[in-house]
Amino acid sequence: MRILVTINCQGVDASAAGGIALARMMAETGHSVTIQAAPDGPVARAAAAQGIECAGLNLQKSAFLTGLLSFRKLIRSFAPDVIIATRADGQTASAMVAGGIPTVRIRCDIRKPRSSRFWKVVDRRTDLVVFPSPFMMDRSYSGEREGLIAVLPHPVDTDLYTDAGEREVHDPLLVSIGRLSPMKGHRTLIRALELLPEDIKAVVAGAPSQQSVDELKTFAKKLRVGKRITFAGKVEDVLDLISRGTIGVVTSLGSEVVSRAGMEMMSSGLPLLAAATNGLLDLVEDGITGLFHSPGNYRQLASQAAFLLRNPSMTRRMGRRARKMCIDRLSYPVIAEKWNLTLKALTEGNKIPSRRYHE
Repeated sequence: MRILVTINCQGVDASAAGGIALARMMAETGHSVTIQAAPDGPVARAAAAQGIECAGLNLQKSAFLTGLLSFRKLIRSFAPDVIIATRADGQTASAMVAGGIPTVRIRCDIRKPRSSRFWKVVDRRTDLVVFPSPFMMDRSYSGEREGLIAVLPHPVDTDLYTDAGEREVHDPLLVSIGRLSPMKGHRTLIRALELLPEDIKAVVAGAPSQQSVDELKTFAKKLRVGKRITFAGKVEDVLDLISRGTIGVVTSLGSEVVSRAGMEMMSSGLPLLAAATNGLLDLVEDGITGLFHSPGNYRQLASQAAFLLRNPSMTRRMGRRARKMCIDRLSYPVIAEKWNLTLKALTEGNKIPSRRYHE
């Protein structure tokens, strides 16, 4: 099958990372896959680094109209059997110039779908909408859509990570990975650290976003934990960082349609202390692969971290279960099979299989 994946993101966010992972996963199962992304941009570079063919053309914002002609030419030359759009730009372009080619939209936006007349036309010309997390179905993210919908999780490359049982023992380290947006709740972790023993340290990796590293450093210094927390900035390769971790932490106050950081830490064998919100509720099994805290509740987070660190055997057991869950439910072979069944059914006009995380 020939698959065109459109990724019109300015950076490699969760949506773009999921699209690149999908493209690589489908290419590894024998399909011919091309990514459409802005030329020489972060997405194109990330795709090239993984050996994925990329057609450099831009459909973002003001470049959309001028990019349509190039997009039409790409469709004619590549002749895809199916188009998978990770954002509205690619979905809209497919609806306008790719008539007759099955189009799939993966929805990773925390915002609810649009309802304008134009958008309803685009939606009617979209053959399937895929949600990566069941909570989106439960909270009516399908909107007024009457067409086909399905739940297909984003995959995680479980072969990239070293099992926790094979790592050397380090000093207790809490690991948090995510852009430095207030919505990510990094201050919850900093305040929790204040309540924990002084030998427990934390590291936060993420690019500035609405707040700077210096702002968070000042906040940590004010709470007298500045020497116990490291702000690593944007880290291209988080493998080494995760390999030194004891427990993964995701303190989001909202968003988290897909927590790639959570998936990566869990697949590496770290138990996850996660805020009980959105897609994290579908990712973590409370008390099995991690523990939930109420968003923003730093006292609860501190108590959970202290409990796990006092019980290393339970920490390791949760970590092993977290990794097993990722292998059994989110690994490339598992998600590739689901996508193969879905695309086969779509192109052959059969019933689309809809599956959830915990089936």
